[in-house]
Amino acid sequence: MKRKQILAAVVIAIFGAEHALADGVAPSYGKCNPKEPAGSISLTTDQPDTLIVATVLPNPGWYNGMSPASTQDGFEYCMAAEIARRAGLKNLKLLNLAWDQYISGTAKGYDVAIATTTITDKRKQIFDFSQPYFNSNLGVAVKNGAEVTASNIRSKHIGVVQGNMGSDWVINTLKPSRQPALYQTQPDLVTALLAGQVDAIISDTTLVLSATAGTKGAAEVIGQYDVNQGYGAVTPKNSKNSAAIDKAIGDMMKDGTIVALSASYLAPLFGKDPNSVPVWQLP
Repeated sequence: MKRKQILAAVVIAIFGAEHALADGVAPSYGKCNPKEPAGSISLTTDQPDTLIVATVLPNPGWYNGMSPASTQDGFEYCMAAEIARRAGLKNLKLLNLAWDQYISGTAKGYDVAIATTTITDKRKQIFDFSQPYFNSNLGVAVKNGAEVTASNIRSKHIGVVQGNMGSDWVINTLKPSRQPALYQTQPDLVTALLAGQVDAIISDTTLVLSATAGTKGAAEVIGQYDVNQGYGAVTPKNSKNSAAIDKAIGDMMKDGTIVALSASYLAPLFGKDPNSVPVWQLP
């Protein structure tokens, strides 16, 4: 009897594996475990059976890793895995770019770009965007105890990420008295703040919250500006995949996938509720 039970278990395991994988190849989605069945969207990809995602690393919480090879999960990584799964694609690959290359629209060899990219009218001239999957304000971070306020920030030396929506907003809307310092990445921005190279840094509230949470109280987010913006997935202008990517994002917003990913990867990272950060008005 025991032998029959073992044999039955082996048969079920083999059948189950063949049934789940069909062609015998296990999906490669890192540590992500997308649940939705395949087939809700169809994508034309650069490589067979593979979704290539352009991004900018490192970006903790959104992509947990320093390089494509070491990144196995994160909010946006697993969101990309969901897109791949829903398109019936077995593999997910990352294409790591410098921010200025990523945002210039000159990069090739990817199917979708996902890198906490704020949707703007200017960028819509270069890319197609999905509907927003995350709202983004601009947060102000300073060293603990710094004398920076909503009323005096224009007189302070501010650091921003070059090409980031925050840098455009600081230069054209906030208009500080001193030219902002430009940096290539979020980690460079925080390092400059802690080193005293700038008085404050301005970037997406979620990004400065996650970046300063790791400073053990040396830096803090003291305010944010409501700019009525959101992050969207990017596809090349007039891509055949734009409508399908937008549908996948919309479906994930409706079925609770985005909320679940946020709870898993972002809430623990921020250290505080972004909505608890005071909203500043322009001086």
